[in-house]
Amino acid sequence: MRGQITKFENVKECKENLELKHLVTPYQNKKLPVYDWYNYKHSFSRDLVIKLIEGFQLQKCDKILDPFCGSGTTLLACKEMGIPVYGIDILPLSVFISNAKLKTYDKNHIEDSIKEFKDILKDKRKRKKVKGRQKNLLKKFFREDILNNILFIKEWIEDKNDEQIKYFFLTALLSILESVSYTRKDGGFLRIVKNKNFSDVKSVYLSKLQKMFTDLELLYALPNSEAKAFEGDARKTIFKTEEFSAVITSPPYPNRHDYTRVYFLELMVGFMESYDELKNLRYFSIRSHVEARKRFTDESYVAPEILRRLSKKLEDTHLPNRAVITMLEGYFEDMYMVFKEIHRLLKPSGKVAFVVGDVRYGGIKIPVSDALINLGYSVGLEFKEKITARIRGNSPQQMKKYGKEPMEENILIWIKR
Repeated sequence: MRGQITKFENVKECKENLELKHLVTPYQNKKLPVYDWYNYKHSFSRDLVIKLIEGFQLQKCDKILDPFCGSGTTLLACKEMGIPVYGIDILPLSVFISNAKLKTYDKNHIEDSIKEFKDILKDKRKRKKVKGRQKNLLKKFFREDILNNILFIKEWIEDKNDEQIKYFFLTALLSILESVSYTRKDGGFLRIVKNKNFSDVKSVYLSKLQKMFTDLELLYALPNSEAKAFEGDARKTIFKTEEFSAVITSPPYPNRHDYTRVYFLELMVGFMESYDELKNLRYFSIRSHVEARKRFTDESYVAPEILRRLSKKLEDTHLPNRAVITMLEGYFEDMYMVFKEIHRLLKPSGKVAFVVGDVRYGGIKIPVSDALINLGYSVGLEFKEKITARIRGNSPQQMKKYGKEPMEENILIWIKR
């Protein structure tokens, strides 16, 4: 394949490899069976994981961790390769979607359930009145008849009390929510879109179920290696010391993207009982957005010198939201704790791959990659390589006021010595 990542041995220089630019986005996954069941807007592609596995020379006796597992790309790619893998994420949506892509379904059972569901849609006498416990929180995002159908489908899934049906049918439902709502995901925002045209929600949902059903053969063909996602926090995990041979992940970027807002519809339809529950999730996530709060403290943390200099510059700069300064300070403290945990979990000579991008506030570039390289070094991870996979632009607001400055999106590689 082009853009091959070679063995990561004794390589410390930075190099540009723009042939990898599509692999640090979900572009490829949108065209791949099962991977396309549900995709995060901010994720990487299957082939990047495969390249990293090959570059790290990992074998079926190794074990891989993704501490920010997102929509499960690392887990499913490792499963394809027959390499044991575990993922964790603080978002229940991420854990659910990841595990939905890893399950082996009884094809006859799923087919019969789809037929049963179609029959219920045809016979209104079999339909119960929607309870709609989350209806008030969701009604401004959907046309009323569409929301009623969404909540009806959710209640039908819950009433079945069947694990296979839950993972398969709820994944399909979550995947169509944005397309049948008044919303559009735009960077770190869930925006209301006026005058949006809607397809019939039942037709869209049945089409998604049928598409997913045709993908089941791929899951049957996967090796029987262990692969599972858990709800958890990358700063403090449940895993054993020196359990993993490699970490492949993309942590949150300090770009103010609050995923509890971006994925509000999916979280409220699928997992949250109240808005207070959602806020608690928001507060205790990695401090990559301004509403996150300190959850853990590590007295051994010392802020990188580069961050201390930039904080002073930001103090003297006009910022629309000055909480960004505190956010950045908290983000790197949190990431220090992530690195310490990764170091604990890795076997000697274990490898680490991060996909992460730089950001800019008030016209000041925050070299996130360089700061993370320093943090990794401070906990005992030897930095090996930085590959610039993509050059991103700036927000229209930043460019209008401060001009254009390229922001790198990098693949960073460390090894535990």
